Amino acid sequence: MTPRFLELPVAERVSSLLDAGSGLSLARPPDAAVNALSIEGTIEGRRVMVLATDPAHAAGAIGRADADQLVRGIAHARERRVPLVLLLDSAGAMLTEGVQVLGAFRRLERELLDAVAADIPVAAVPGRNCFGGASLLAFAAELRLYPRGARLGVSGLRSLAALRDVPPDTLEVLFGAESRARHDEQSVLVTDAPDALRATLRAWLADRPPRHNQADVQRSLTRRLRMYRGNPYSLPMVPPPPDLESRLDHLFPEGWGVLYGDGVIHGDGWVDGRNTGIAGFVAGHAVDAFACWRFAEALRLFAREPRHVPVTLLLDSPGQSSVIEDEQVLLSEYIALVARGAHALRAQGRSVELWMIGEAGGAIYVALAAAATTITGWPGLRLQTIPPRAVDRVVGKQPDAPPISALFEARVIDRWTRSPGFGEWPAPSVPPP
Repeated sequence: MTPRFLELPVAERVSSLLDAGSGLSLARPPDAAVNALSIEGTIEGRRVMVLATDPAHAAGAIGRADADQLVRGIAHARERRVPLVLLLDSAGAMLTEGVQVLGAFRRLERELLDAVAADIPVAAVPGRNCFGGASLLAFAAELRLYPRGARLGVSGLRSLAALRDVPPDTLEVLFGAESRARHDEQSVLVTDAPDALRATLRAWLADRPPRHNQADVQRSLTRRLRMYRGNPYSLPMVPPPPDLESRLDHLFPEGWGVLYGDGVIHGDGWVDGRNTGIAGFVAGHAVDAFACWRFAEALRLFAREPRHVPVTLLLDSPGQSSVIEDEQVLLSEYIALVARGAHALRAQGRSVELWMIGEAGGAIYVALAAAATTITGWPGLRLQTIPPRAVDRVVGKQPDAPPISALFEARVIDRWTRSPGFGEWPAPSVPPP
């Protein structure tokens, strides 16, 4: 009887995809408790780097040591110009590590986006659990292979069920491989068998299709919103409400001009005698697919501006939406669109500042932080890995607010300030007019 891929131990999953005897593990730090694997090998003679989380340990949750191991594997693949295969059977971030794991995911997401920007081929294989930050890693890839039995979502079954007060088994169909592959235009639905996955990966390596650019993906996600939720181009944009105006007056004392809609602002501001583009999740409530679409559209417009003009991203949101309709349209992909858009600006050589001015955490933090050249914390910052109610139901206790020193140590922020100003500005590549 053919073994099911998703039932194999993680080491056997990796070896079942590689040519016999070709796998060579990347060295691990001797004093670190690492469960993630980084193995270089070949598929039909073509060299690849396979990175895998281990669902046998804490449901594959990624802690700091695991993230560091995966970062080394990505850097190894980028240095040697070999394709990456991500086996992501992971519940997401290791919540028991608190804010430390957010800093680790910031490094991990950035390293993967850097590899993609360097044109390293990346394919992802979600496992029985591919949730939270793991789902963002999957959507950084150019191709996703969904074995039957795989499940993917940014909220995760247990946390979404906790937030919505519904039994987890009622959400199984929504998160399942068939549903995900039906909506994901850069995916393949595969039989849950090692030979089927190996054959699909072999075909991808032999004849890699052209990569979709940011505009193509944006159009695809626009069609999906129109089909399920409504036309995003019909959403109104209005002046910001008075309480937000007063905050912007403080943040940009030399002037600003922005439009507001669905908790998102975009426009321009002036600080220290310099103009900056502004885009922000600023409503203090969870970010949904429409908000991500608006934000990504603003980033796409910023990319057309002269490269010496910096971009300032504002964050005041507890994290991603827990609305079932957002998971239906694959919210992970919309958040990943924001991450790629912000990273594309940084790849142009721009300064990308992230100002955390209120609530922050979860996948929304990771998406913006991965691209930021500097992250500044402001008084009133409240940071969390996922919404406190979900943490309470999943982990069993409410998290304590971390001290500012812990945020610096974890590299969650780079600066702390009480007054407007910027971090380290690179020299403009083009002189301002």
